[in-house]
Amino acid sequence: MNASTPPLANDPLAQTAWAAFRTRLRDFAAEQLPEAMVPSRFVVLPELPKLPNGKVDRGRLPAVPDGESTGTAYVAPQTPLEIRLAEIWADLLGVGRVGLKDNFFELGGDSLAAAQMAARLRAATGLQVNLRRLFDHPTLERLARHLDTQDGTTPTADTGRHPRSIAGADLAAEAVLPADITPAADALPPAPAPYRTVLLTGGTGYTGAFLLRELLDRSDAHLYVLVRADTPGQAAGRVRAAMELYGVWRDGDERRFTGVPGDLARPYFGLDHDTYLRLARDVEMIVHNGAWSSYALPYRRLKPVNVLGTQEVLRLAARHRIKPVHYISSLAVYPGRPGEHRWAEDAATDPEGVVGGYRQTKWVGDRMMAQAHERGLPTCVYRPGQITGAQTTGACAEDTFLNATLKGCVQLGAALEFDVFLEMTPVDFCAAAVAHIALGGRRHGTAFNLPGGHPLAWNRLVELLAECGYPLRRLSYADWYAELTRAVEDGAENELARFLPLFGADQPAEDLGYRGSRPVFDTTNLRAALTGSGIACLPPERDLVGRYLDHFQATGFLPARAERTAP
Repeated sequence: MNASTPPLANDPLAQTAWAAFRTRLRDFAAEQLPEAMVPSRFVVLPELPKLPNGKVDRGRLPAVPDGESTGTAYVAPQTPLEIRLAEIWADLLGVGRVGLKDNFFELGGDSLAAAQMAARLRAATGLQVNLRRLFDHPTLERLARHLDTQDGTTPTADTGRHPRSIAGADLAAEAVLPADITPAADALPPAPAPYRTVLLTGGTGYTGAFLLRELLDRSDAHLYVLVRADTPGQAAGRVRAAMELYGVWRDGDERRFTGVPGDLARPYFGLDHDTYLRLARDVEMIVHNGAWSSYALPYRRLKPVNVLGTQEVLRLAARHRIKPVHYISSLAVYPGRPGEHRWAEDAATDPEGVVGGYRQTKWVGDRMMAQAHERGLPTCVYRPGQITGAQTTGACAEDTFLNATLKGCVQLGAALEFDVFLEMTPVDFCAAAVAHIALGGRRHGTAFNLPGGHPLAWNRLVELLAECGYPLRRLSYADWYAELTRAVEDGAENELARFLPLFGADQPAEDLGYRGSRPVFDTTNLRAALTGSGIACLPPERDLVGRYLDHFQATGFLPARAERTAP
């Protein structure tokens, strides 16, 4: 960070000025970010080291001095509990010293380290740390105060504020489309299908790889694929690597697409002027699949990619030529409520009950698409359930929350009782449906629900795991949670360790599923659009689930299993 103060380490006035400056920076960051994301270290430099081309020379940036553990003045722990906590944090995280203002996660802590910290604190003091509360109280000072208040034995009373969400009224305000996103008076009209050029975002992800395959197979269009990369060659390489990983790459594909190095989170995708204008002129249709898919992060952390990135896509769609935008949303935009509720394929309107950062960013994007359509931009919205493996090969991403839960339960040898239903949407079905509808160019202004073949009860999924060779003990949620946390605290490897903050001692977070909820998703628009296409969704039963497990065993994601217990 630039500062006008001269770099004199023995100048007390300079040191005072720098300390005040770091404090202001930290206060500003605290207003803009969730507390767990506020940097704990700020290093003030008189100027940034530069390369001959004017870019920052990262190799010459100074390291944070040993023992500097916070971006503000060091405040020593005072009480016996604060001192013991600081000793555990310092030893566990390998830092020189820990002050009251230090943030566990900014010092290098993660969910696994948090579980180990909780185990060591319990052994040393007898106090219990609820891991979800650690994320609410990430500084040493706040955690110690919380433990003092609660005596470490009972969780803090629920304040009604979801830790990863913003209030419904605020969410509605976030969903107001900026006034500048509207077709200019001299913008060319939309090009008719068949399209010659298509822009795809999120092409290096799991769904993106299958979308690219379907767009290539179902059209003669040239694809531009927006990718976080430094060069076009690197961008194209990342696209190919993703397609090869899931078995959908074919020789010759490299001639059908161009990698575009850019970033959804930056204005104009961080592209240079000429590249941006070329896309504005040449692209005739956009499939917007790019998003940061994390249930563990709060709304504000996901907003730059998932919300502002969607605005940038719509800006490009309104530039030079009006371009249809096909947006991959989620069934999670519908509010979670107990009992049976029917959800038509209408615009998302009610933010109350939509909780969790990822779900809320998708709701905002969904609403912005409807407003863009009202302003003259052709849009379609697609709402899949939890995207699972391919129907044909079983190829499946390993980093989804659902698959982490399956592996975590297998590693533990036990499954939780949880009264929820899953909508499992196979990735190749989702990609084929989106590509078919988008390339047809005839259903703008429509939303499509893409649930699975039928809702699948979690308890039925556990039965299918047993039938396919992974029998699990059935535990009440409280017993399962206690066993999981003990295993993680004892250092056992478990895929769910990084998701522990999403589980409380009494029940999982609401954004993971609503106990007793029975949503019914209308598919009238989807069925009409797919009539005669031959595109169909297989039900999540023995054959399909077994195909997924075969893939996971072949890749080593899951251990070898016992003989199947049913023919």
